[in-house]
Amino acid sequence: GKTLLIFDPTDEETPVGLIRAALQGAYGNISNGPDSQVLLMPVLPPESAGLNRKGSFTLTADGALAGDLAETFTGDDATNERWFIKDNNSKEIREKLEQSLGSDLPGLAFKGFEFHQAAELNKPLDLDLHFNATGYARPAGPLLLLRPRVLGSHARFVPDVMEGKPRSYSIELGHPGRWRDSFNIAIPKGYVVDETPDPVNIDLDFASYRSSVSSKGDVLHYESEYVVRQVEIPPGKAPEFRRLENAILTGETSFAVLKKQ
Repeated sequence: GKTLLIFDPTDEETPVGLIRAALQGAYGNISNGPDSQVLLMPVLPPESAGLNRKGSFTLTADGALAGDLAETFTGDDATNERWFIKDNNSKEIREKLEQSLGSDLPGLAFKGFEFHQAAELNKPLDLDLHFNATGYARPAGPLLLLRPRVLGSHARFVPDVMEGKPRSYSIELGHPGRWRDSFNIAIPKGYVVDETPDPVNIDLDFASYRSSVSSKGDVLHYESEYVVRQVEIPPGKAPEFRRLENAILTGETSFAVLKKQ
């Protein structure tokens, strides 16, 4: 019958009112003399955390991609980024960002980055990235093949689950949140969009994912939304988890085709 404010006094980067991922759905002790008890920590709603990515890019006829990416982190995702800033100097941050981008972008030339509102814990954390990459699209005669999802992945690979083996323990989903991506790619002059991937849409009780690719004029547009509602799911839901992960991989790895006019 009492209202409790739950927070970790040793956590320097999580604002009061939020609970970091490792504590959500876990058990903690209320030390209150004879009224002490073990308490199940709440699981926050998806709106409590996440990442919004917006990218604007230009593709050249030789397959090079250049542009800018704006990322806005909220909740536990912002907390993780703030710890990243706290634990690394500027040179280390640049090197790790470059390494992360380079895993998705062959021939990466990292131009720079800027964090905003890093010290204001009650506000989202913004990160601007500037880069180009040679060899992003693959030429094939008069065609250019490219992945509309420029970078990043929401896929979680749990080997025994993905291989269909029996599982005894719960499957961890990380933390509740909502992650959105919106990328615009200006295609080269003299090319048209010939083929786009089919849309993907799956909605389960513990998570959902959707993605789509469209074109208008000389711009190819990709967008996706991934929502996690639970911290973990029972092993009996392994087949549903496989369906989700296969849908995510399909949405993230499909190619669009540009054709020379």
